Amino acid sequence: MSSASSVPSAGEQTEPADLTLSEIRKRYKDQWVAIIVTGRDKNLQPSKGKVVAEDIDRYMLRQKLTKYPDVCIFYTGEPVYPLLL
Repeated sequence: MSSASSVPSAGEQTEPADLTLSEIRKRYKDQWVAIIVTGRDKNLQPSKGKVVAEDIDRYMLRQKLTKYPDVCIFYTGEPVYPLLL
């Protein structure tokens, strides 16, 4: 990125924003997201992260993650079928 502008030039990548899971769910509604975890709660569950990929199809999302060895993947919407616990 040039020092004269905060807008990346063609071909440059910007650093993903560090977001809470709540913010991620709002921004990426009803999608599969992959995050690099940057914060955990008292139970060591992810609480913050940087979104590195998103897609409506989980399989297609996994294809985008070959360069990220350690990510957390989750769906931001309501399940379309009942969960069996």
